[in-house]
Amino acid sequence: MNWSLNKLMIAVILLALLILTVWLPNALVTPVISLKHTQQREPDYIIRNFTVTAMSKLGRPKYVLTARTLVHYPDDKSATLTQPRLVQYTPGAPAVYTSADHGRVYNNGKELLMAGNVKVVRGHDKSAPAGEIRTHQLRIVLD
Repeated sequence: MNWSLNKLMIAVILLALLILTVWLPNALVTPVISLKHTQQREPDYIIRNFTVTAMSKLGRPKYVLTARTLVHYPDDKSATLTQPRLVQYTPGAPAVYTSADHGRVYNNGKELLMAGNVKVVRGHDKSAPAGEIRTHQLRIVLD
């Protein structure tokens, strides 16, 4: 009988060790916090009737960007634009006018993506004739 009791005690101890082996690592490890972005993007500010003028080193306008609405997002420092209009100035050349239904400023304000009924118009001068381009999407690098 003594031999059976020893077998039973060993079986209970082994079962307890098995339970501890499974339970203990899970009890000691804190759950990993998910870093996935589950919420929709939240803007940090909205500007209506937005206008920005970038100046050259000589104090002349390089471009003027306007939009009906600018919505800025802090997570990637981008902004969406409603009805953006861009006028680019180059010394000795006519201005270039670009308009679209909507746009996006990204890359720390260095790039502009205009989309939806994009229209680019260049005035004429002695060196070159006027021109007009229409497209669905246009990427512009702003200096």
